[in-house]
Amino acid sequence: MIALTDEQRRAVDHPSDTALSACPGSGKTRVIIAKLLKLAESVEETPLSIGCITYTNAAVNEIEARIKRVGTNRLIERCEISTIHSFCLNFILRPYGWMHPEVPKGFSILTQQMRDFEEIVLSVEDEFGRSIQRSTFDDYASLRHTTKGHPAGTGIESGIVTPQTAARYWKFVRGRGYLDFAMILYYSFLILKEHPFVARGIACRFAWLLVDEFQDTTDVQIAILALLRRHLHTHFFLVGDEHQSINGFAGADSALGNRFCDQIKADRTHALSGNFRCAPEIIKPAQTLIPRMPVMNARGSAAERKGIVQYQHVDNPKAGVEDYFLPALETLGIPYGKAAVLAPWWSHLVPVARHLRDLGVPVFGPGARPYKRSRLYARLAEELGACIQQGALFDPSGVEKALFRMISEVMGQTRFDIFTYDGRRTSLGLIMEAKRLAALREGALAWLEASSVAIGEILMRDEWITPSAAEALVSSVADMRADMEKTVDIDNMVIADLGLFANPDRAIKLITMHSAKGREFEAVAIINANDGHIPFFAITDDPIKVAEAQRLFYVGVTRAKQYLLVLSDEAHWKNVPSRFIGQSGLN
Repeated sequence: MIALTDEQRRAVDHPSDTALSACPGSGKTRVIIAKLLKLAESVEETPLSIGCITYTNAAVNEIEARIKRVGTNRLIERCEISTIHSFCLNFILRPYGWMHPEVPKGFSILTQQMRDFEEIVLSVEDEFGRSIQRSTFDDYASLRHTTKGHPAGTGIESGIVTPQTAARYWKFVRGRGYLDFAMILYYSFLILKEHPFVARGIACRFAWLLVDEFQDTTDVQIAILALLRRHLHTHFFLVGDEHQSINGFAGADSALGNRFCDQIKADRTHALSGNFRCAPEIIKPAQTLIPRMPVMNARGSAAERKGIVQYQHVDNPKAGVEDYFLPALETLGIPYGKAAVLAPWWSHLVPVARHLRDLGVPVFGPGARPYKRSRLYARLAEELGACIQQGALFDPSGVEKALFRMISEVMGQTRFDIFTYDGRRTSLGLIMEAKRLAALREGALAWLEASSVAIGEILMRDEWITPSAAEALVSSVADMRADMEKTVDIDNMVIADLGLFANPDRAIKLITMHSAKGREFEAVAIINANDGHIPFFAITDDPIKVAEAQRLFYVGVTRAKQYLLVLSDEAHWKNVPSRFIGQSGLN
């Protein structure tokens, strides 16, 4: 039995379609798990299932881990927990993709980190006689379809992509046997639309669909849910918070979600107002910035916690973090691993990461690595390094995920069998070999060079990669060495430093405010809180985008449990404090 508040229990017990508004720190994951188990119990003796769609793989892992602790095996078997992309792959595209002529047979998934993505973008730009710019790859990565098939995304709305180059990009992607994540959603929508029996079959399979972070659903995602709902077999439990809708750049629009709720006549009277994360002193500026009804209030141990909120206008972000944030962590006894520095853009974090690293403070995030994260062997080496540090209690799942990404990149293959017995056997073999080599070499570079050769040989032996891919693995270490020689004292870098990036429990997290959504920390510093940064200077005349920037600031504030520091700065002569500082009552 999961302990629930009265608010949470009313939402879980509601028998029909529900739209639940959940404030930050309100225990919505607990509510989702309780609802999931309750519904799974109701269909236990039937062929029906309960689906749960979350926003990220991390959320999938969290829900799966927590549900295994409280549910029986029979109930768990009735639950299908996945991201929207995995849901579409498993139930629409893989079984029915052959029904649409544009879906490549046996397609693989294209990600921005893969070499083929870069080659495709280069080919498109070369065909149109254009040179690569700083934002080119990010602009293409942002591309998505509308329900009418038109190109959308920041790359075409404010970047270098045109309708012509977008069409060419998608053609090249399909020509190489790939679909990207946006194409997964779009072609799933088309198949449901053009072949109603597919939607009917899925609707007959799932008695309920639970959807997390509903405020950030896009037009195509809403259209997919609507096509399933058309057959009246599936009910919905929709959880979100329109005050935390911050992904408009990716096509999210809370108004679309509200219309869908009206269409299905979902009960919208349920709300979670109890915040179990933030101390009352931290809730105050958040509630001042965006007043909620019912009013957000601290609950549980958070209500007894003494919070501290500070605002400082400093010379520059590096000085602010060093002069105010680090001393506060020491005074309050907050470990580095439970603290975070948030910024509007990742580029704001890089100089802070380098400065903290120079001070000997462990950091995790943009600029923290002394090499490019995109290097082929980097992620796998980090996961192996973490397993070495964990001793006998290592978790091989991180190695498996890193292997999956690496094989996808170097081989152009989506090898889900890495998560089977054969994949686990290979992963354990890699870990054992990495440990053996670590006992012989303490230095990070020597271990990287030796392990890249040994790891490549094992992966070739087990038929995961080809000899040329193994050579690429070794070559990537040379690239990592060149990167490190520019940034750190390479002779003093040890294997533990690599493991820190995969298992950053002892490091201050440096993350963008967008990436901080769904996370919490004992202490948070928000840097670059300047007008022109948040909100971004290019959107200050657009009230819709300014409102989204306000919600982003709100998200940043509500990540803190005990200590919140907001820093504006005069690193540039035009900088003035963000308008949201005043609107929060912080100045």
